[in-house]
Amino acid sequence: MMTSHLKILTDQLQERQQNGLIRALSSVNLLIDFCSNDYLGLAKNEKLSTKIEADFNLLKSNMTAINGSTGSRLISGQSMPVEQFEKKCAEFHQAEAALLFASGYDANVGLLSSITQKDQVVFCDQLLHASLIDGIRLGKAERKIFKHNDLVDLENLLKSYPLETVKWIVVESLYSMDGDKAPLRDLVELKNKYNAEIILDEAHAGGIYGPHGNGLAVEMGIEKEIFARVITFGKAWGNAGAVVLGPQTLIDFLINFARPFIYSTAPSPHHISSLSTTLEFLKLQDEPRKKLHENIDFFTQHIYSVLWGKSESAIQTYYISGNLHVKKAAKILQEKGFAVKAIVYPTVPKGEERIRITLSCLTKKEDILTLINHLESYE
Repeated sequence: MMTSHLKILTDQLQERQQNGLIRALSSVNLLIDFCSNDYLGLAKNEKLSTKIEADFNLLKSNMTAINGSTGSRLISGQSMPVEQFEKKCAEFHQAEAALLFASGYDANVGLLSSITQKDQVVFCDQLLHASLIDGIRLGKAERKIFKHNDLVDLENLLKSYPLETVKWIVVESLYSMDGDKAPLRDLVELKNKYNAEIILDEAHAGGIYGPHGNGLAVEMGIEKEIFARVITFGKAWGNAGAVVLGPQTLIDFLINFARPFIYSTAPSPHHISSLSTTLEFLKLQDEPRKKLHENIDFFTQHIYSVLWGKSESAIQTYYISGNLHVKKAAKILQEKGFAVKAIVYPTVPKGEERIRITLSCLTKKEDILTLINHLESYE
C-alpha cells in the first residue's frame, strides 16, 4: 500500500511525465560523442591515464593514507599534495591563490552563498548556470537579473544604486547552453565605473582558451580585473572538481565561511595526484586545442539552417521547439548512433528547447557532416 508521503512524490513525477519533463539516467558510451564536455579528449587519453597511475605510485610511499582522505580538510584531510596543487593551479591561472572544491557546483554555491551579504546587490546574467543561481539564492544580498549579455540593461541597473553600495556582477566567460561569450572587457569598464566586482565562471573556457589553457580572462589579459574565477575540472581537464581563484583574503574567507568546503570530505589522495598530473599534461595540449578550434570552424562553415544558434565555440545548438518534439528528435539521432541530448524547458526558456551539441578535438569531420545533415533534414 502506497503511503501518503510516497503518493505526493509519485504524483509530482507523473505530472512531470505528462508535461514531457521527466528525467532519467541513460548511457551513451557506445555512441559517437556529441554531448560530453571532454573537449580535449583527456578523459579518454591513455597516455595521461598511464602517467596518472605512475605518478600516484611514486607518492604512495610518503602517504599515511592512500585510499581515502579520512575527513574534511579542517579536521584530518589536509595534506601537502593538496596545498601544492592549489599553489600550482593558482600560478598557472595567474591568480594569487586557489581553493579546491569537490565540484563546480560546490565551488559556485560555496563562493556566492558566503560572499553575497546583506545590504549588497548581485547583478546576474539572465542565463547563468543553476549552480550560480543556487549560490546567489542562498546568499543574503539583493538580486537583480539583467538581460543576457545586455550591457545597457546592466548599466541601467548598476547606476540605480549608490556608488558606495557593494555590488557583484556574476557572469560566465562561455555560456553552457548557448555557447556564446560574455563581453568581458566591457564588463570590466562597467565594474570600474560603478564600484563593482566581477565573479567569473570559467567552466567551459578553462583548458581551451588562454596560453596553454588557463582561461579566457588570461587570454584577454584581464585576469587581474576579476575578483574571483571558478575553474572546473570535469570538462576540458577530463577529471572532476573545481577551484576558486582570487586574492588570498578571499581564500581565507572561504575556508571560514563556505559551507560546501567546510563540511565536505577532502578529495582522496589519488584524486589530488591525478589533478596535479593533469595540470602539467594540460600545458602540453596545444595541438588538441588547435584541433578543437579547427573542428569548431569546420562545423560553423557547414551549417545552413536558420534553426542553428549563433555560436563560435565548442557548444552548438539546434532549436526544435517543444519538449516532446526535441526529445523525439534526440531519440532518433541516438538510434542513428549519435550521442546527443535534448535540452528542455525549464532548463532553457519555453520555445527555445534545443539539441545541444558539443565538439571535441576527437570529433571526426565526416561525423560532423552526417549529424548536420540529419538535423537539417529533420521535420
